[in-house]
Amino acid sequence: MSSSRPDGATVALAPAGARSARDEQLAPPLRSGRTLLLAVSDALVLFVAGVATFTLANQIAGPALISPQWATALLALATLVGWLVVFTVFGLYERQSSTIVASTFDETATMLNALMAGSLVMLFTGQALEKWAGIKVYSPSEAVLFLAFALMLVPAARWTLRNRLLPGVVAPRRTLIVGAGTTGRLIESKIAAHPDYNLSVVGFLDDAAPGAEDVLGRPADLTRVIDEREIDWVVLAGVDSAHNYEETLEMVRRVSRPDVHLSIVPTYFELFASNATIEDLQGIPVVSLPTMRLSRSARLLKRAFDLIASILGLIAISPILLAAAIAIKLDTRGPVFFRQVRNGRGGSAFKIIKFRSMVDGAEAQRFDLAHLNQMDGPLFKIQADPRITRVGAFLRKWRIDELPQLLNVVRGEMSLVGPRPFVVHEADKITGWAGRRLESLPGITGLWQVLGGNDLSFEEMVKLDYVYTTNWSLWWDIKILFQTLPVVLGRRGAY
Repeated sequence: MSSSRPDGATVALAPAGARSARDEQLAPPLRSGRTLLLAVSDALVLFVAGVATFTLANQIAGPALISPQWATALLALATLVGWLVVFTVFGLYERQSSTIVASTFDETATMLNALMAGSLVMLFTGQALEKWAGIKVYSPSEAVLFLAFALMLVPAARWTLRNRLLPGVVAPRRTLIVGAGTTGRLIESKIAAHPDYNLSVVGFLDDAAPGAEDVLGRPADLTRVIDEREIDWVVLAGVDSAHNYEETLEMVRRVSRPDVHLSIVPTYFELFASNATIEDLQGIPVVSLPTMRLSRSARLLKRAFDLIASILGLIAISPILLAAAIAIKLDTRGPVFFRQVRNGRGGSAFKIIKFRSMVDGAEAQRFDLAHLNQMDGPLFKIQADPRITRVGAFLRKWRIDELPQLLNVVRGEMSLVGPRPFVVHEADKITGWAGRRLESLPGITGLWQVLGGNDLSFEEMVKLDYVYTTNWSLWWDIKILFQTLPVVLGRRGAY
């Protein structure tokens, strides 16, 4: 079977359900069941939280559970079913199957609301049982303990299931991208970099990409390719401009089937961020973006958060700072700290403070090593930089060399989260709209850190900085800080 192309060439299409022997051997055993596995995980973890609650309550204040065994068993079963109902009502299972990125962190607020609501129902039920049946099963103190255990265990279990277990158990959702241009290829690279999305790009549809092996046909072939390739997910990403509005709309309508999910990359997607809101304008969805400048109250809130968190952080990691300083001194000659002039908010210069991870005088050797540079634009990075010391390599791997920047945060020169602080001669080459990145204080971490670090191109870093600066929120800062932890532990983009 084949599909014709504008240049007269044909692209062979495999018959429906066709898979290679190698694919069959490597494929996980299940094609579906993500939501069911998530529900089972929640039930097990909530049961563990309940056992831990009553065990600890018994240790603190005597018998925490006064009930016949048969009643206890029935109540435990009813409670687990009740929790699954509560989580369903709050939409904690719908996102697992209806979104590309089912982020555990993004659902934390909803999960807290669900746990609070469910615990309140349990508390009322427990008080009623104690009053009318003489059965003691749930007191206010136990409610507090249960919430504490559940808030730690449920998100941890969900993250582990999604990021570690599901990719090896459930086959990735077969994905078709409509549009093989820059946007479509960017979406493909993002999916490939995140196995936790549980997506596998089968190919593209595009009128303007003749000769590409992974282009399976034209957008007009959409319905047929979906059937033949057993597509689970379709992403509309930069459809060829030759398609007018009505043709694109008709194509989307053909995709809107119960068994196929549809995602659309919007025009001007570079301006969007996680805190963009969708409003209903008399039946027309409108995406609204925040203003492009932080208000005075927002700057004060961000500064207060930075100051409190950085001071507490310096106190907590002081043993690590001391150990790193001693190791640097014992390893090579030179100062413990490395100071370098960087561009801050509004283009003002400041000296960034880091642990020295290179030989003393490394900056003077930079031009001699220019031919080894692995970054584009004005950036200078070498993955196996010969100037890095033995201790410095360890500090960089775990990003310990960046911890002294907390002092810059305390002094008001940097923020915990913000645009990447480029060296002055690098920052001077950022002009035009990208200059708005300097309206925020540079950060120790940021979007550029959690989405790739040094693996990103210079252009991508600048775009991410612009998106962050123009769409800031305190919740987004907190989210990025939490997302930085697995990036550091996974040592992604660190060199």
